[in-house]
Amino acid sequence: MSGPNAGDAVTPVASELDLRSFLEQVRKARPSDVLDVGREVDPNHETAAILTKLEAKQRSPILLFSQVRGCEWPLATNVCGSMGRLALALGCGIKDVASRYAMAATSTIAPVVVENALVQRVVHRGADVDLGRFPALRYHTDDAPHPYLTAAVVVARDPDDGITNLSFHRLMIASRNTAGIFIEPGRHLDGIVRKCAARGQDVPVAVFLGAHPAWSLGALYAGRADVDEFDVIGGLLGAPLAVTRCLLDPQLRVPARAEFVLEGVISTTERMVEGPFGEFTGYGTGQTESPVLRIDAVSHREDPIVQDIVSGHLEHLVLSMPALEHRALRDARAAVAGVTRVALVAPLTAVVALQKQHDEEPARIIEAMLDDVYAKQVIVVDDDVDPSDLAKVLTAMALQCQPATAVRVFHGMRGTPLDPSCDHPEGLGSKLGIDATRPLAPKREVTRNRIPQEVLDRVDLAELLAKPGRSV
Repeated sequence: MSGPNAGDAVTPVASELDLRSFLEQVRKARPSDVLDVGREVDPNHETAAILTKLEAKQRSPILLFSQVRGCEWPLATNVCGSMGRLALALGCGIKDVASRYAMAATSTIAPVVVENALVQRVVHRGADVDLGRFPALRYHTDDAPHPYLTAAVVVARDPDDGITNLSFHRLMIASRNTAGIFIEPGRHLDGIVRKCAARGQDVPVAVFLGAHPAWSLGALYAGRADVDEFDVIGGLLGAPLAVTRCLLDPQLRVPARAEFVLEGVISTTERMVEGPFGEFTGYGTGQTESPVLRIDAVSHREDPIVQDIVSGHLEHLVLSMPALEHRALRDARAAVAGVTRVALVAPLTAVVALQKQHDEEPARIIEAMLDDVYAKQVIVVDDDVDPSDLAKVLTAMALQCQPATAVRVFHGMRGTPLDPSCDHPEGLGSKLGIDATRPLAPKREVTRNRIPQEVLDRVDLAELLAKPGRSV
């Protein structure tokens, strides 16, 4: 166990946190953030269309669909579709989400195992397994004709050290008990699959759906492979997460209060055509040959709620932001201590603000950060530039650097096949680094336009604007 409270029992409050408790919390604290849709909706594009139209009106509520055509269960989507709701789930302010996440990543708390879990109240095995009971959700015009599960968190154990890995993966339902699972090359689950394949073994896994936002944020932790994401979830909750042993492989654990658990194996020999699927970049990237996930048992709570993430929309982007920015800031600071802020301003693009001490520091930051598969462009600016303000970043790029010396292109680096410009099956391609910082010893004198502060202080705008038309 790790963390200061690793041996503590689960507190009553922490033990009751789940998707349902969070929905009730939002209803009480932010009632306008929940929209109940009582009429029947079509899972084929309509749920995604409703969210799309709401976002066009600058609204991003949780959508609760009580009647989804062809499905006996209600559907919740966009649960984590605003930074305000993530802050509510973590018990902090919006501006403190990043620091709260960083604290949880270093003050982890191991889970505790419980029996008689709510998620195992109803169990289906063998021939009784039917993935067709889930809503047949499709999102975009060019997506595959098969339905998808998008809020699925896969639980797997590393065969070398037994460390549990949690990660989100899209699942394309292919039959009553099989799905295609997209696994990003170079990530932890890909490594686990490769290790098991070398042993001639399939990969025992569990998949849970229906999660408290803290569980989802912990599952997205992007750090060392020897960190158990269940421990990170404990750090985010401030108490151990209650987990239960799986039915088929007791070495695997899942949250005891999840809505659904699917148990089975990822085949290391069978693959299927999966996709296309519109991803977080806003683009679909064609079909892939993905491993087959075979499901041998499904368990769920009584009257379960299906959770969904509409791909490419706010929830897909907002939910991953704390974890990705935490990793980006950590990697940048590991390279140069003077890094103050990191902003992920666009897909695969990071801007780093730096209090520079040496002119070679930006190059060190760029090389370190481009090792991440989700970093394709890294721009380094001075600390007086807000890295989240694209106009100021572009100004720094235009006025603070010469492309011939400040722009570097790196070839043959691992990226992501989700990048629509990448045509390599493993995601290999080129990456870009830009040093948009001012040289510490410029070859000619350059000064910023400034008005003396004492003159600015003498200007009283309230007096000037008090009476329109007044002559001054």
